[in-house]
Amino acid sequence: MKITSVHFFRNLSFQQKLLAMVIPLLIATGGLTGMFSYYIASNQVVAKIKDSQNHMASKTRDQLDYVAKDMLNFSNYLFINPVVQSMVISKDTRKNRDQLFKNLVPLMVTGNTIQSVILYPDPAFDEPVHPFVISQVGIASAITLEAFRKSEFYLRLQEASGQLVWDLFRPSDGIIPGDYHHKIVLIKSFKDFYSFQTNGLLIIGMDADHMSKILYDSSDSAFQYIVNDQGTIVAASSLKWIGKPASDLPFPSDSSADDEYLVTQAVSAVTGWKAVVIQNRESLLSELSSIRSITFIITIVVSAIMIVLTWIMARIVTNPLRTLIRSMKAVQHGDFSQRVNFTGNDEIGRLGYWYDTMVQRIKTLIDDVYSSRLKQKEAELKALQSQINPHFLYNTLNMINWSAVQKGDKEISELVVSLSQVFRLSLNSGQDFIQLEKEFELISHYLFIQQKRYASRLHFDIELAPSLRHFELPKLLLQPLVENAIVHAIEPLGGSGHISVRAYQEEDSAVLEVMDNGKGMTPEQAEMLQQRLTRPSLPFRPEGSGSGIALINVKERLQLFDEQSSMNIDTRHGAGTRITIKLKLGR
Repeated sequence: MKITSVHFFRNLSFQQKLLAMVIPLLIATGGLTGMFSYYIASNQVVAKIKDSQNHMASKTRDQLDYVAKDMLNFSNYLFINPVVQSMVISKDTRKNRDQLFKNLVPLMVTGNTIQSVILYPDPAFDEPVHPFVISQVGIASAITLEAFRKSEFYLRLQEASGQLVWDLFRPSDGIIPGDYHHKIVLIKSFKDFYSFQTNGLLIIGMDADHMSKILYDSSDSAFQYIVNDQGTIVAASSLKWIGKPASDLPFPSDSSADDEYLVTQAVSAVTGWKAVVIQNRESLLSELSSIRSITFIITIVVSAIMIVLTWIMARIVTNPLRTLIRSMKAVQHGDFSQRVNFTGNDEIGRLGYWYDTMVQRIKTLIDDVYSSRLKQKEAELKALQSQINPHFLYNTLNMINWSAVQKGDKEISELVVSLSQVFRLSLNSGQDFIQLEKEFELISHYLFIQQKRYASRLHFDIELAPSLRHFELPKLLLQPLVENAIVHAIEPLGGSGHISVRAYQEEDSAVLEVMDNGKGMTPEQAEMLQQRLTRPSLPFRPEGSGSGIALINVKERLQLFDEQSSMNIDTRHGAGTRITIKLKLGR
């Protein structure tokens, strides 16, 4: 059954296949879009609302930090206030209290943060310790220092090793009798300004309901609160929750909430308390309930339109393809005059253009094949006619050598032997690579022959490091460089010329060097030669020099042999030229 279905599908036209694939895809896409569009939209809305909640939590935290820093600054002001220092260090007098009262009342009345101050002087004085208490409405009272030391707040201060403590006073704690407000307080040991010895205790307070009223609120549906280290709510958008444990809330109190609520929080860097914002997820998404049905209807309509458009597009594509198929069948039978002549610059138009070009090119190639075959046969015949048997050359040179030996002409014998060796090493048994010692042997014979030609005008020395004797490189790599040195350095030189060929090892590289004492090149000629080596297409014919083809050929062969190779030309006018080649060892 499966094979039959596959066979049936293969026999369908392209237009039918396109519709068979597109229609189910559109229906499936429409159904899935209608099913999941609501969830996608809801997730996007939730993400945006969560970003807004993060902003709200950060703003609330920033407001808490602002209030906390204001309280810290106020405590620092009291720390350096001379009246307060006099009270806690020298003597707690009525005069000091009156003066301090006059100093603090204007600050507390005009400010919105500090609403109560309790100062416990050093109990080391002979008189009984009475706390100094002031609020925005005037003088107030507080429990004694002895009673406060028995409270949980003093215990936390001791656990903090005398550092400041942020906490919440409940009315039930009775710290400030007659005050029925929850208070966010800063508890701090009062230190001598000079000796930094603990001389008293300072408590600065702010009403928690006042803090709750200034919470940042950009959403009526969000519930905000601030929770301290003990898990107690110290401020909330609903005042009834102040002073209660966060665990009593009817919804999660951390960011690992379930799917029913969105919870975000930010931690205060000053107090360490958390600012939390909570919203009900379902109430936020209630306005999105109509999206599912609307999206489903739109998807059905779009699917119907897409089916019609797909049918039209299939016709636009398949009609030119049918024309192309008919033309290809005609070309298959040898009719290379076929042209489809598609118009337009789209893919179909370019396909037709390149098809017509291809047919014309095939016809041209077929015509060229007959001509090239004839030329190939002619070239093969000429190559056969021009071939010379190497054995015939060897035998001929040996015959000339023996004739010279028999006649006692030693110089001719040496020249013939050197020429025979040059020819043998050049052929290298048909191999493309040669050992360096054989390359140097070829150079030695070649220079010997040239020395006979120039008599006393040419001198040379050859030096090969023993470690490089068996190093392999492309054959005839150095011979063009030596020939260049003879043609462009020795021949124009009026006096005695010298050529040095060396090979030595430098770290992990083999260095090949050909140096002459010829006339060298001018800076302009050297620059033009360097440009020609970098860009072989550039013209190069400095006066008295060749085209540089030999050097270009050597450099290109070097790059094919070793991409890390380098060829450097060091030339000075009137002082000679040195060509250095570096090849990587251990390739």
